[in-house]
Amino acid sequence: MTFGSRVLGVLAAGALLVSAPPASAQRYFGQNQVKYRYFHWRVLETEHFLIHYYPEERLPVHDAARMAERSYSRLSRILGHQFREKKPILLYASRQDFGQSNINGDLGEGVGGVTEPMRQRIELPFTGDYESFEHVLTHEMVHQFQFDVFAEGKAGANLQNLEQVNPPGWFMEGMAEYLSLGPNHPLTTMWIRNAVENGKLPTIKQMTDDPDDYFPYRYGEALWRYVGERWGDAAIGEILQSVTTSGLDRGFEKELGMNLEQLSEQWRAATREQYLPQLATMQRVRDFATPLLTPKITTGSIFISPVLSPDGKTIAFLSNGSVKKGEIFIDLYLGDANTGKRLKRLVRTTTNARFEELRLLYSQGSFSPDSKKFAFTAQTEGRDVLSIADVATGNVIQYDKLPVDGVLSPSYSPDGKHIVFSGVVDGVTDLFIVDSDGKNIRHVTKDRYGDLMPAWSPDGTRIAFASDRGSTDLATLKLGKLQIAIYDVANGTSEVLPNQQGLNINPVWSPDGKSLAYVSDRNGTANIYLHDFTDNQDERVTNVQSGISQFTETSPVMSWSRATDRLAFTYFDNNDFTVWYIDHPQQYATTIPPTEAVAASAPVASEAVHDSTPGRVSSGVSTYRSLAGARQSGVVSTAEVVDSASVSSVATLLADPVTGMPDTLGFKDYPYKVSFQPEYISGGTVGVSTGGGYGTQYGGGTTLVFSDLTGDHELAVGGGVYGRLRDASLLFAYGNLSHRWQYITGLSQDVAYLSTGYTQSQSGYQQSYQFLRYVMRSASITAEYPLNRFQRFEVGLSANAIGRGFVTQNYDFLSGSQSMTDGQSLGTLSYLSPDVAYVTDNSLFGVTGPISGRRMRFAVTPAVGSLRFMNYSADYRRYDPIVFNALTFATRLFYTGSYGRDADLLPIYVGNPSFVRGYDQSSFYGGYSCQSFLGQGSSYANGCSAPRLIGTRAVVFNEELRFPIIRRFDLGKLPIGLPPVDGALFYDAGLAWNAGQAIHFARPANYDPNQDIDRYFLRSYGGTIRVNVFNFAVLSWSVARPLDRPGFTGFNWTFALGVGY
Repeated sequence: MTFGSRVLGVLAAGALLVSAPPASAQRYFGQNQVKYRYFHWRVLETEHFLIHYYPEERLPVHDAARMAERSYSRLSRILGHQFREKKPILLYASRQDFGQSNINGDLGEGVGGVTEPMRQRIELPFTGDYESFEHVLTHEMVHQFQFDVFAEGKAGANLQNLEQVNPPGWFMEGMAEYLSLGPNHPLTTMWIRNAVENGKLPTIKQMTDDPDDYFPYRYGEALWRYVGERWGDAAIGEILQSVTTSGLDRGFEKELGMNLEQLSEQWRAATREQYLPQLATMQRVRDFATPLLTPKITTGSIFISPVLSPDGKTIAFLSNGSVKKGEIFIDLYLGDANTGKRLKRLVRTTTNARFEELRLLYSQGSFSPDSKKFAFTAQTEGRDVLSIADVATGNVIQYDKLPVDGVLSPSYSPDGKHIVFSGVVDGVTDLFIVDSDGKNIRHVTKDRYGDLMPAWSPDGTRIAFASDRGSTDLATLKLGKLQIAIYDVANGTSEVLPNQQGLNINPVWSPDGKSLAYVSDRNGTANIYLHDFTDNQDERVTNVQSGISQFTETSPVMSWSRATDRLAFTYFDNNDFTVWYIDHPQQYATTIPPTEAVAASAPVASEAVHDSTPGRVSSGVSTYRSLAGARQSGVVSTAEVVDSASVSSVATLLADPVTGMPDTLGFKDYPYKVSFQPEYISGGTVGVSTGGGYGTQYGGGTTLVFSDLTGDHELAVGGGVYGRLRDASLLFAYGNLSHRWQYITGLSQDVAYLSTGYTQSQSGYQQSYQFLRYVMRSASITAEYPLNRFQRFEVGLSANAIGRGFVTQNYDFLSGSQSMTDGQSLGTLSYLSPDVAYVTDNSLFGVTGPISGRRMRFAVTPAVGSLRFMNYSADYRRYDPIVFNALTFATRLFYTGSYGRDADLLPIYVGNPSFVRGYDQSSFYGGYSCQSFLGQGSSYANGCSAPRLIGTRAVVFNEELRFPIIRRFDLGKLPIGLPPVDGALFYDAGLAWNAGQAIHFARPANYDPNQDIDRYFLRSYGGTIRVNVFNFAVLSWSVARPLDRPGFTGFNWTFALGVGY
């Protein structure tokens, strides 16, 4: 159970719909978790946390540690809970590095942080500005507290209690948002007010049952805000404690005196009463603006980050497309700026290795002055790179050698010769200027402030950007909102515009450069404002009922065309993001009401306030500053206990930057050392039997998987025995995933028995069964090198020894005795088997199998030693959606062939249900009984009486038309339902043959079944039902009509575990 920060509802839903199978080493298919860089982890130890970082983060990590201890002080007071053990936090310098984590994998851009309950690890990247970073850090720390309360202070304990209570998203995520942001959060206010306006304010039951429809972050935060305002914020901690022991509904009833249904009714009534009167004083967007990009006009459901071309003819935007066509991911499109019609897709993402992500949350592109090129950000090989698209041809040039970790919001200079962008370096964002050909980069601002969304003025002398340099005090870490600042290109100084309040982002210049539009939530709603440089005054352009906003508060939403004086913006309404426009926006500007005005602030020069000194590190005593004065860590004074009880409001604690702030003298800094802890344990059963004549018999087994804290090192130990101890199966494996080259090495032993027949005495009371016993021991190492998320090379080497011998099992039915004796030994086969493979996989998964994309695997596996052969294999699969996630046409073409002296010892059986359905061991004359044994040199043509299905070489062709049968089916009021069920119509064809045999597409006219000199394709058709069993396994049942089975005209049922292909 993982709770990520800022998971966007639409993105999360898409991820659940088509999530790729998890990557793991030594696999057949699957996408790659690429480690583009090696992290030299270190640990910064504070009183309550073990903060893991790498040297590139040394500048901001001490600030992060101070924020962590301050957040702990705040949350421990509100929730009434203290940590008994230090909690781990893993910090990454950028979103790109965060996506390389081996703990949770790349969760997508919609996840800003994640906390898992087993070890209560927090993972998060630096976001570029401290205010948003502390929000995510505190949000995730709330999850640490929640998990720790359920675990009763011991990480990994009582997980069954957490699973049993199963707290819904609104409970967990809503609480985390409220405690990290406080009661005044304009983004959530926008969501709730809009829900009231549209009559869609959900009940608590709706939020619990349908989290995809009712975003738990926003609605849950609003509910907890109501609880805090009515019962006091201290009640939140009391509810959390009660829920862990009494369950969800009883926990609320115990602390609030009402059940969830009653709470839901009163919250909804109070919310409507609060927001309905406000709506009458606000503007409806359709009363002053014109829709440009909407589902009806443009096709799609999401339209964000609009950028009007300078000539006003086109508009670039991020959007999805037709769901039926599988255009579910947000790509970069070009549209007509007058009609809103979609013209072309400039960039396809997600399944394209060159453009894995487009930074849709925090970045916006820019047209060149002649409107012929478009600059944007794209993630390529683990880095955000500056990308320039030719609008006419769609060709893209990428500048991936810039000395920055990431590129955000590029903006062309008015002469087209330069591009300014927000660059991420070691977790901090600064402004950079580079020539439009990617050369001559300049680092413009150098400090710990966040510098985002730069925009070049029409005359090229100034750059407007959003920054916290005018509102943040780095010494005390009193963190302020982003404000609009102006950088003077000639003298290299910056100043913050006066009269700013709230959050201010996304500056865009008017065509004449005399004014600047920006988005501000100073009146509690994200609206457009205008700063006039003539009189240095601000005016309000809009006063909308919902908000000029997209997914996050700091997402860019606006663009201003110089040729047409048209302003386009993203508007949120009814859970949709659409783009509207107004022409000549100055005509809508009005005086800001006195309640929004703020005293002018003095300009702040960015170069004069550089603060690049990291916190001090020593082994001294940590000191806390509280309202009762300074104190030694771990010592709480009586005065502070009283103070803690009185300061119980979230708003008060968040507004106080001093209380709980530690002195960095107590921090300890040291290298990270790998240590393993249990990650997964299965089995654990054992049984012993001493009777029956076989001697002591054992049964049982277990598997233990260990990993280090970073997830880069894994250890697996397993064993199982069913019979004698000498027949035990054993496994030991170690995996190192810390580099781009990832490898697993291991030792294993497996035992198998093959029946060779039985004998019976004349009386029939004594029987003896003969078996050939194989003991297979192997030492192996396999490694893979991913080229990107979808392509990789694999290499491996295994040393194998196969011991062989006969075993006899004797039964005496008169005396009841049983015995097992070892017979003749056939010696040991020892051989080396190297292998190499190339794999590509960009497929997308539905509920029971792939629904879109391509998969290919080409492999070569030789063997040298006692066995000598060479195996070649090729497997190509494609999945073409006819109606996305509803109707898919799946195709596979597979070949494998073994050549060399011992090729006939490793045959392939095409009667397997994953190859050709409808054929089995009894499909041909003589039944199925292979009497040839490994290493004896017997030909399978002679040793098996069902040769048509077996050969040293095989080719298989499959086609399926896949469709859903059941997606969700609840059984009345019971808290259970039927699992997802898919169906398919199929056609299979396969052929197995040996060297020297003639191959035919159809049965030849002169075919002689008694002479195995001809082989032909075996065909079948039929239907399949597949069931997803709680995301644990896929079960398949098929009914097939074999077309080439002698004397059989009916249907044959088969069962298989898995999809097949």
